[in-house]
Amino acid sequence: MATRLRNTFALLTQIVAGLKVLAERIGAGASFHLDASDKTVTAADASSLATSITLANQVKAVYEDHLASTAGHKLADPAPALVVASTLATGITLANAIKADYNTHRASTTYHYNADATNVVTSADATDQTSLNTLLNEIKVDLNAHMASAPAGALLRLDPA
Repeated sequence: MATRLRNTFALLTQIVAGLKVLAERIGAGASFHLDASDKTVTAADASSLATSITLANQVKAVYEDHLASTAGHKLADPAPALVVASTLATGITLANAIKADYNTHRASTTYHYNADATNVVTSADATDQTSLNTLLNEIKVDLNAHMASAPAGALLRLDPA
C-alpha cells in the first residue's frame, strides 16, 4: 500500500517518478505488482440477494480501481464495460463479466511483473442466487489476494496539495 504525500513541493513529482523507475528496474521479485492496492473488497460475503448485490457492486468498484492503478502495474489495464447490479439478473451478469475479465487480467504479463497463476477464480459462472453467492465470495477472496501481492515496503504516491 502506497505511502501518500501531499504534493506541496515542486520537486516531489520528479522524486516520486524517479523512485518508481528505480522500483521498476529492481522489479517485483515473485510478486505480481510493485505495490499492494490501497483498496480491498470488505463487503460481507454474499448469502442473499441483498448481500450479493452489495458485494457485486463493491467488487466492481474495487476491481475497476485496481485495473486503473499504475502504481502497482506496468501500465493501466483498460476496464471492461460493467453494469451496476440491482437485480438478480444484473448481479449474475456483473459477476460473470468480472470473473472472465479478472481471469484474463491476473494472468497477463502486459500489466503484471509476473503472471498470477495462484488466484484463479474457478467457480462456475453464476446462473441463480446460490451460484451467484458462491462466485462472488470466491472473487472477493481471489481478488483481494491478487491485489495484495507486492514486495515488502511501499511506493510513494502524491496527493493533490
